[in-house]
Amino acid sequence: MIWRSLILLLLILPPAQPIQPGGQDLPEDLNESEIRSITKERNPKSHVDATLKVSRQRIDLAYQMIGAENFQAAAQNLDTYSALIRYADDYTRQIPGNRIKDRNSCLKKIEQSIFKNTRTVDAIQRGLPFDYREKTASSVEEIKKIRLRAINDLLGGGKAFDTDN
Repeated sequence: MIWRSLILLLLILPPAQPIQPGGQDLPEDLNESEIRSITKERNPKSHVDATLKVSRQRIDLAYQMIGAENFQAAAQNLDTYSALIRYADDYTRQIPGNRIKDRNSCLKKIEQSIFKNTRTVDAIQRGLPFDYREKTASSVEEIKKIRLRAINDLLGGGKAFDTDN
């Protein structure tokens, strides 16, 4: 009888979202295939690679939405891109100190990805009407700070520039 109750509860309750290392959660508006492609990777380098791949897809989609004049979707995809970059950065920073090579490799990948997408992000922001642009400005500034902090950690051990601004 207890087994029946337990099985019934398992069937009724919704499946739990996977808990990410370091307490960081993936953005809520990712679809199942995007979540699976990121969470299936256990190695830090491949996990960050998968996250950056999904972020590139989202920024490309945002650029396409600007062309289609679907500004709400473009702004949402830009915010998702920003959240994925933030997630990759947080995930990388929780890598233990004894795996400094992995951490530095991931920071380099994050910095390069942000650099490659800088023009696209700027074009999206210029294409957005003022009210949407104003809402996405803080997330774009945060992306720039993440890039600067990654460069700072890679080149100067965190002491090359003042990244608090």
